[in-house]
Amino acid sequence: MCIQIIKSEVYKLYKYREIYSDIKRDILTNHYRAGTLLPTQEFFAEKYDVSRITLKKALSLLENEGLIFSKQGSGTYIRPTIENNTSELLPLDLPVGVTYSHRDQEIKSNILFFDARLPTEEEQQNLSLNKTDPVYEFKRVRLLNGQYYSFEHVVMPVAIAPITEEILQGSVYDYLGHEAKLQLVDARRIVYADQANEEVSASLKIKKNDAVLVIEQIGYDQKGRAFEFSKSYFISNQSKFVLDVHLKKL
Repeated sequence: MCIQIIKSEVYKLYKYREIYSDIKRDILTNHYRAGTLLPTQEFFAEKYDVSRITLKKALSLLENEGLIFSKQGSGTYIRPTIENNTSELLPLDLPVGVTYSHRDQEIKSNILFFDARLPTEEEQQNLSLNKTDPVYEFKRVRLLNGQYYSFEHVVMPVAIAPITEEILQGSVYDYLGHEAKLQLVDARRIVYADQANEEVSASLKIKKNDAVLVIEQIGYDQKGRAFEFSKSYFISNQSKFVLDVHLKKL
């Protein structure tokens, strides 16, 4: 009996990562809107059946990321960020895709390539795969309000969820969240300027060697597993990016 109680308390203690992921998803999908009050700690403690200590650990992660802030005597609020004031910016500091960052605009996808194959050595290393673990590879162009916006080259493990061309027409992150209960909660991004090669220039209808901004990303889910290795190419004169910097409390 005593062991069962201890196991239950340990589970609730480490459940803060799940709570953090749930609340973060609700913030990023506008379920909780910027500038509004977050529900009370009592509400979340009852919803997730955890102690205030466990809940505070989850809220602390959200605060450290700059998603929420507290006002003494008033409560906890969703922090407004620049991308809430304009639909032209892609946030570099939040692991979200174009469908979310430009959610008020018309977004379409042209699928250029989709297949399954075995991973390269680089993909094995970045996605922690064995050489016999199959991966999906797809390339697509994203159009924003009818204008060419980005070219994406993405590799994902087949094991995470079944993916089809129909799914690639929309938001892959939304699909994985609903069907595989997999959330993009962390990402390592390398951003650099480059010149468009033949494939990128032909896909984005620009000239070869035109300037493009490249975001190379490894995406991680709520359990810390790498599930995406991608390179996205953006037309230099049609893209804007924002990075909000928040100092963590000591």
